[in-house]
Amino acid sequence: MKFLLLLLAGLTSTVGVCAAETVVLAPMEVDEARLHVLAWVAEQPAKDAARSERLKALWAGLEPGTSADRLLEVVVQSFAMFDEPTARLLEECRLPALSLTPPSADVLKRPGLEEFYLQNLRLYYGRYLADRLMYDEASEVLQSADARQVVDPASLLFYRAVAAQALLDVKPALTAIDQLLKHTEGVPVRYRQTAILMQAELSELEEKSLGEIARLMSDSERRLDLGRSGEKVQGVQDRIIADLDELIKKIEQQQGGGGGGGSSGNSNESNSAADDSRVKGTTAPGEVDKKDFSKQGRWGDLPEKEQAKAQNLINRNFPSHYRQAIESYFKKLANRPAKPAGE
Repeated sequence: MKFLLLLLAGLTSTVGVCAAETVVLAPMEVDEARLHVLAWVAEQPAKDAARSERLKALWAGLEPGTSADRLLEVVVQSFAMFDEPTARLLEECRLPALSLTPPSADVLKRPGLEEFYLQNLRLYYGRYLADRLMYDEASEVLQSADARQVVDPASLLFYRAVAAQALLDVKPALTAIDQLLKHTEGVPVRYRQTAILMQAELSELEEKSLGEIARLMSDSERRLDLGRSGEKVQGVQDRIIADLDELIKKIEQQQGGGGGGGSSGNSNESNSAADDSRVKGTTAPGEVDKKDFSKQGRWGDLPEKEQAKAQNLINRNFPSHYRQAIESYFKKLANRPAKPAGE
């Protein structure tokens, strides 16, 4: 019987791989998922009659057509019945008091893990991380999962796209969305509609545009809300400053006829667009001074004169909703208490 289960599991896995290469991905059927789980259980040392009865009862209520996300829950609960590290991970993921530190992923790093177990637990854990806005960790876990071996490939692709979009990894996000919309069956309406909107937005996103800067600001705030103020956060903040500096420089060059001293008609305007654009006291165009964000709990220390220059350019040239977002963002950072470095 054990040999038959393993053989059937191997055959269904092979069919899934071939189908993924020639057709589209599809949610796994209940019977196929059950066979995979039984084959995995047969290899576990912690199995007894009581656990087997609980496993049977867990699967008894599932019928053909059960939603893929519900099937994933049942599969992972089955793993937890026979594996203590998995049970501890699920318990941490269900704690009502949310921690700023993600549950340990050591359970996924154990040697010799069976692929069906590994891939579906990656999906479950990655989905949890994405829901908690821990997109760096979520992206790493979800990118390593194999969509051909999970019971819910639509969820894997959707959350992979969500994490990549949040991190402004445009290409991976669009790749996941394309696979979801064109090569996956059984995609829930909520995933499909959201993915279409994400695709349109990402396709139109221009590098170093106000839209991208707004997303970077949102990402920086998210990281700080998670108690993180290390190198990654500082890198995002430096990038925002540099991109804003470059935008202001371009605006001044356009107003001055390409930066060629076009100050006619207004003796109060500067003849040097590049100098005016250095809102952080940079030593050369586009260069950004390093600031100690984590210790001071604020975004640098702009002199009042430089603040006024930047504010005037923002007020004159940026759309009102971007001005409000930028002003609100800097105020939040200036008033935010210092937090310990977390990444």
